[in-house]
Order: sequence, then structure tokens, then C-alpha cells
Amino acid sequence: MARPAYGGRTTCESCKSIDVRRWQREGRLHAGKYFSWAWACGGEPSGSISVRTERDAVVLMYRSRSWGAAEWKSLEQRVPITWTACHLGGQRPWFICSVYSGGRYCGRRVAVLYGAGELFACRHCYGLAYTSQQEAPMHRALSQAQKIRMRLGGSASLFDVFPEKPKGMHWRTYRRLRARGEATEDYSNALTMQWLSRRNRSLKQRG
Repeated sequence: MARPAYGGRTTCESCKSIDVRRWQREGRLHAGKYFSWAWACGGEPSGSISVRTERDAVVLMYRSRSWGAAEWKSLEQRVPITWTACHLGGQRPWFICSVYSGGRYCGRRVAVLYGAGELFACRHCYGLAYTSQQEAPMHRALSQAQKIRMRLGGSASLFDVFPEKPKGMHWRTYRRLRARGEATEDYSNALTMQWLSRRNRSLKQRG
């Protein structure tokens, strides 16, 4: 199981995960298939599972070891798959979280399951948070502003001139992103000024 980051809740990004949408795009959900799925951390292998596909389910086969346990045990987990119609045609697959949490069957329809414990389950069952939820509001706003700049082909620095419209992007899309980016930058700057003001008051009180 992944450990909590920054002293808070364990994050989704720190856990092994499987995404039914990706498996669908890669053509892995046809009944009767058998494939392996692996993860890496820092460029090094960090685990793998074998997967067998059924008509409306996948069977995950892997080994697991609890914290502090000396022995590994082999597990086989069947995960149901359901399908919903898309607005523009076709169907979209979903995993059904088939674990029991707090003595109750989950049954949530989700795109991603996480290996944060012995079984793969949804983030709700494991109480996982996204990394962005663990960030302070000031850092989260800064991160969002930087992502918008980089999406438009600019640098992450808020001191640089805001990026011009990329070639091929619709003006409507650019204006929307620019308005959101500038609003987020203003919010980030305001939070930074508040933090600096509190820090200065704290230093004066100590002095």
C-alpha cells in the first residue's frame, strides 16, 4: 500500500492503478484475451499483474504482501465491467468496484481502480485524495496557472509575457483559456501576498 504524502491522505497518484478507458482504447477488453500489465517508479519496475478478459469482466491475477508480512500470497480478483452509451455513438466501459468497505458492498461505477491495499478498489473505498487536494490553495492556484501557460506553448513562469494563441487553436478556445489563466494568476498572486503578510506579522511578533 502506498504511504500518505505530506503527512496527509494517501494520494491516487502514489498508488498503482488500472484504467478501463485505456484498456478499451488499446483493444484489450475483447473476451478471451490474456495480457500482462506492469508499473514503474523512477524508471524501475515496481510491480505487475496478469489479466484475463471475460465477456463483461476482467480477472486480475497477482501476488500481494501486507505491510510487515514475510510471505506473499497469490490473489485472483474478478472485476465486473459495465457499458454506457456515448452521446456521439459507441459505448464507454466502466469498472464496477466489487469490494466491501466498512462492511458494505461498494458497487460504484468508476474508470480507475487503485492497488492501495490487497485488492484493487475505487478511490472512495480506500479514502484516497488527488495530489491537488493535498496542496495548499496558493500552490494549487499556481500549478493551475502554470498548466494553462504551458498548454498554450509558453513557459511555466508567471513573470513571462502571457503566451500568444497557438497556431491551429480556435480564438474562442484561446480567449477562454486566457481569461481562466489570468484569473487564476490574479488569485495566486493574492494568496501569495496574504501568505507573505501573515509571515511578516509572525516574524515581527517573534522579534
